[in-house]
Amino acid sequence: MKILHADDHALFREGMKFFLKLLDSDVEIIEASNFQALMDKLALEAPIDLLLLDLAMPGMGELEGFFSIRRHHPKLPVVVLSGSKNTQVIQSILDGGARGYIPKLANSEEMMHALRQVVSGKIYVPDFLFASPIDHDNNGHPGVDVVTARQRDILTLLVDGMPNKLIAEALGITEGTVKQHLKSLYKRLNVQNRTQAVRAARSMGLIEE
Repeated sequence: MKILHADDHALFREGMKFFLKLLDSDVEIIEASNFQALMDKLALEAPIDLLLLDLAMPGMGELEGFFSIRRHHPKLPVVVLSGSKNTQVIQSILDGGARGYIPKLANSEEMMHALRQVVSGKIYVPDFLFASPIDHDNNGHPGVDVVTARQRDILTLLVDGMPNKLIAEALGITEGTVKQHLKSLYKRLNVQNRTQAVRAARSMGLIEE
């Protein structure tokens, strides 16, 4: 497996080598410290099996750089490995086809779990990105902010009985992202399946009858 790790902090890149080598001693790790070097490596070192991408490198705007990579290399698996806490930015890259988001502040156990997920082809997204503090009304009932706007969109499509694949197509996101949203929804609504989620959302006024 050939992994390109793009990050402008040499010490962090060096530390990540340790984790990546634990995954597979034969992994080939290529590095880039700025956006131009990243694009050059993608062209010269193809094919790349996985790109681990920091969002704040020299020459790269957070979203502009990510979407530029997606346009030029649409089939390249991209996982963002970043210290950004901007949930809107993170949600945009997930909706834009990123294979996951791994926070730089993850502990060693979380980092290894996340890397194993993405290397095996799965999508990794920390649960906290889909969760927001639960607001309650004056009667103590959960308010509409219990779910995100995107999750409310998914709930609306669940009412129509859409499978994950069609929900992803309708919203312009990946099927894996839909699954992550559903996982978070079940947890937030304290339910076990799609039918229960719709019933709970209706009772809470999150979707119309």
